[in-house]
Amino acid sequence: MWKNVLRDFVLSIILTLGLMLRLVYTPYTAGSDIAQFASFSDTFLRHGFNFYEFADGRYYVEEGWPYNWPYVYGPQLILLLAPLRAFFNQHVTAYWSNENYYVYVPLGWVVACKALFISFDVVAGVLIYIILSRSGEGWLGILGFALYYLNPAVIYNSSIYGMFDQIPLAVLLASIHLMKSGRSLLGVSLAGFAASFKPNIAPASIGVLASSMFEEKGLKRRLLKLALFLTGFLTPFMPFEAYYAGTLSRLINILLSMTPGYTYPVVYSFNGFSSLATYMHDYSGGDYQWVISYWWVSLIVLVAVVSAGIVVFKKRDGVVLSFLLYLAFTASYWRVNYQYLTPAVGLASLQLAGGRRRLPVTLVFSGYVALWFFLFPASWWTHVHIETPNQGLWRIMDMFSLMVFDEGVYVLYSLVLTMLSIVVLLVIALN
Repeated sequence: MWKNVLRDFVLSIILTLGLMLRLVYTPYTAGSDIAQFASFSDTFLRHGFNFYEFADGRYYVEEGWPYNWPYVYGPQLILLLAPLRAFFNQHVTAYWSNENYYVYVPLGWVVACKALFISFDVVAGVLIYIILSRSGEGWLGILGFALYYLNPAVIYNSSIYGMFDQIPLAVLLASIHLMKSGRSLLGVSLAGFAASFKPNIAPASIGVLASSMFEEKGLKRRLLKLALFLTGFLTPFMPFEAYYAGTLSRLINILLSMTPGYTYPVVYSFNGFSSLATYMHDYSGGDYQWVISYWWVSLIVLVAVVSAGIVVFKKRDGVVLSFLLYLAFTASYWRVNYQYLTPAVGLASLQLAGGRRRLPVTLVFSGYVALWFFLFPASWWTHVHIETPNQGLWRIMDMFSLMVFDEGVYVLYSLVLTMLSIVVLLVIALN
């Protein structure tokens, strides 16, 4: 009894501490995507289910977007953000002055977005705790919860920069929980729903689907699960397709138009090969784009390794396969942003239930992902999009930062991250 009371007390302390850390940053920092999310939402409120006609960014000037970045996500995000924008509709300020471009985001919109993101941070962390606690070791759940919820990279993503990867992660974790609770049909549907939320989640969702298919022996049940996965994937698009036929194909065309190229800024590129090719091009003038264009070769090789793990070592659990396929993606894809590592940390936390061999690689991987937060001068986000910066917070953040500005350091960091991801994949898949 006392063990349960102590465990619950520690859980509440971690939950409170993580929430307090997030709330400190929430009103005083904002990344560039927060500003763009406001414009995406404005476009949806103007055009409704015809939104994807404008999603490629061609009309960004007419629509009043601060940037020409396309909307490359499923409908779920815009359906969550638009109601918030209807209430917090203050204007995003964007203008040129002395050849500098300034974008300032209103406080209400910053807080509204981050409140949504932080809420799902909590949900994702609690789901990690629940899934790990199913092993019978409640303290393992506490460790996994802390490893995700207190990770500086995760806090940065939801509360400093402001990005939403924890939302599809939470949906994916819910699908894994349902699968382990014996509700595999609903679980596989949720995995499909997560896959269409944001493209980078799709590899992990496919891992959950594959695991579910391995559980079945009959062809009919496997086809049923595939159909449910596709139903979950397509359901968010249905009202958009009903209003404007071709919505899904338009999104696919937007995604396919994103051809591999040099990854700028290098400090925010987390594929080692892409970062190195970009750095060498800038400082030698040589053409190294071929390195980036063949990113899919690495993906095929790593997926083949995962397949070998499935066949030879029977690695067929959804917790394992989702993480391995996600690692294969982030270690290969030509353009990996820091927010992509939030799902990686969440799925890595679940590996604690895999025995002592996975514990050290999980801890090293999660810790290394967090290291970038201390290299990068994260205080940048306290003033670049905040018109009246909080000088105190700005100085405090600088105190905890190594303030690294040398691009070469970030190239080395991303190279080590890519190699570490491959090593972790090999250790888990082939043992």
